[in-house]
This record gives sequence, structure tokens and C-alpha cells, in this order.
Amino acid sequence: MIASTLIQANQIKAASPVPMVVKNHTSGYRLESLYHSLTLQQIGALAVANELYVSYGKCTYLGSFHPIQFEIYDVVAKGKGAALANALRQLGLLQNHNGRYWISPAGLNLINSIDNVLEH
Repeated sequence: MIASTLIQANQIKAASPVPMVVKNHTSGYRLESLYHSLTLQQIGALAVANELYVSYGKCTYLGSFHPIQFEIYDVVAKGKGAALANALRQLGLLQNHNGRYWISPAGLNLINSIDNVLEH
């Protein structure tokens, strides 16, 4: 999606249920899914978070996890799980409380948007 002004691009981004990023484009500003800006580790961690969410009945408490899960699933090296979880939290894709994390509504929307693209 292309917007002619930065204000318009930010309005579209704010209204989108799927996390978006704004990038400069020759004809204005391009909006694209945040998914395309994630690193492979971030994508892997988001997949782990989603799997835990789906596996444990989509309940926030049961679907919560400690960042060591990212290390157990070999998404990141030992001792790096907390930093990765915090990075995803800063992007709005995870939520946390007392050291436990779970996937946020924005994270779910991002995953669902990718699933919808892959199905078609």
C-alpha cells in the first residue's frame, strides 16, 4: 500500500489491525507488514510463542512462557532468550508480566495475516 504523505501513512498504520512499518518510496510512503522487517530469530520466536498459545488452549495464563523457551527450541543461543523476548515486546508482538511472556493481540494479528497469505 502506498500513501502520498507521511501523515496519511501513519494514519493508515494506526488504523491497521496488523502491525505495519512505513518505508520511503519513490511515489510517497509504502506500508508493509511488520513481518517483512523481522529477523529470522524474531520470526522463529514468534512462531514458538504462537505454538505455545495454540497448544495451551489460547488462555493467557496457560499460554505464558519463560523466554528460555526460545533457547530450548534453538531459536537463539543460550542466555539470549530474554533479550529476544524483550525485543518482541518492544515491537508490540509479545506482552509480559513478572518475567512471563505471551503473544499479544498484535502478534496474533500478524501471524494470522501471514497464514491468510500462505493459504491463498
